Amino acid sequence: MKFQIRCFSTILCVLLLILIFFFFFRWRYIDDDGDPIGAVYFTEIHERRTSSFLNDYMESKDNNYFATQNLTVPILVWWTPFTYDTGSYIQCRNQTQCFISNIRKYRDNKQFSAFLFYGTDFRLYDLPLPRYEHEQWSLLHEESPKNNYVFSFESIMNMFNHTATFKRHSDEPLTTQWLASIDDLLDQTYVIDVQEKTQLQKTENLAPIIYIQSDCNTPSDRDLYIKELMKYIQIDSYGSCLHNKDLPENLRNSLETMEHNEILKLVGKYKFALAFENAICTDYITEKFWRPLKVGTVPIVYGSDQFQNFLPDNHSAISILDFATPADLAHYIHKLNINDTLYDFYRHFKLNRIISNDTLLVRTMSTRTWGIHNDRIRGNFINKFECVVCERVHKTRKDSTIKYQAKFEDYGCPPPTTFDRHGKKLERTGNWYRTYVYTRCQVEVFQELIDQKNYSFTEKDLYNAASKRFSPSFQRNEFLR
Repeated sequence: MKFQIRCFSTILCVLLLILIFFFFFRWRYIDDDGDPIGAVYFTEIHERRTSSFLNDYMESKDNNYFATQNLTVPILVWWTPFTYDTGSYIQCRNQTQCFISNIRKYRDNKQFSAFLFYGTDFRLYDLPLPRYEHEQWSLLHEESPKNNYVFSFESIMNMFNHTATFKRHSDEPLTTQWLASIDDLLDQTYVIDVQEKTQLQKTENLAPIIYIQSDCNTPSDRDLYIKELMKYIQIDSYGSCLHNKDLPENLRNSLETMEHNEILKLVGKYKFALAFENAICTDYITEKFWRPLKVGTVPIVYGSDQFQNFLPDNHSAISILDFATPADLAHYIHKLNINDTLYDFYRHFKLNRIISNDTLLVRTMSTRTWGIHNDRIRGNFINKFECVVCERVHKTRKDSTIKYQAKFEDYGCPPPTTFDRHGKKLERTGNWYRTYVYTRCQVEVFQELIDQKNYSFTEKDLYNAASKRFSPSFQRNEFLR
């Protein structure tokens, strides 16, 4: 009996040690004495704590705590709370160290060096103004302009020193944020023979094209085009948008199931998949683009105007921009659907497991130092972004002549477009174009306030001034088609 109790106690202790190790390995923070504990790994889609967590922590400290903390390395502050980290050290290449926190009060510490902003939460009425000369600003924004149009304007991009966006010109490009490895593109786990795909269209009543999307009001206005395309060819639409076919109930949460094994199997059954992004901008490429390529289905693409640079070869996807009308596109898809040789021409890289040329895709993946899906070895692009800023801050401290400046091309997306009822592309019209123009009015007002050294404006002040400027602008012919 005593032996059994000892064994049970030993097992309990081991389990407890494992739990403690896992906890400290996963989350990092700093104790009241300033000693770092553990390391953190966040997923790109991570659970967000509430701001009350930071507020409670700050209230537990006296007024001078953050300004007088005796830190010996540069301090980087997430102005837009992103990781909800109260404070921790990171160590990057060449033993470079920085202290990172989501607490804004660290700005008063003599070691403070840089702010980090997450683009979706960036607000013109809530910025650390006035900006001091020694402060560096850094932008992380992997999302499309749908989330925040302010980065489509040059004056805003000029405010930053460092960037990590989906643009290839960014300091840390995130163009391949949804692709784990080149091997994923060459893997044949989900590949189905073309003749079997043809048979499945009959036995399982499958359309030639699959569409899975539940974000139905987007700047690309993709559903207007797809609705017209549906007049000429059958499309199975499983998401909320243009819905005509049901997913199994366990696969209906798109965020949780976009890479689910059963979703990949389903997409693999179809010959074609619509890969229409929610907004149109160079290098904005998401799982909609990669997923069909991973399963041996041909993507029909509307998104980045240079998506071909990231294809395995120059004939593995179809662009809607190569066709004058949705009817013309449908005619071409019908042609491929009944011709196995022509269809498999688009799958040559997949069937033969060959990346045929030195594409930008290969170069990008070979130099990328971060991973996805909680990569414990390489971390993720959030870790990488923090280190890029940390290393650059150390360089500018050693040599004050070194300057970093973001470029418009680090984001800088064009105005949104829409389609008419025949699928013809239209510019300078539509609800999302109005959102773009209103944002431009906000940016103009913001810039004028800054030029006047007026830093105390509120959200309401900015809204009222921009609204006055916006309303008359849409009476002008230049904004109407």
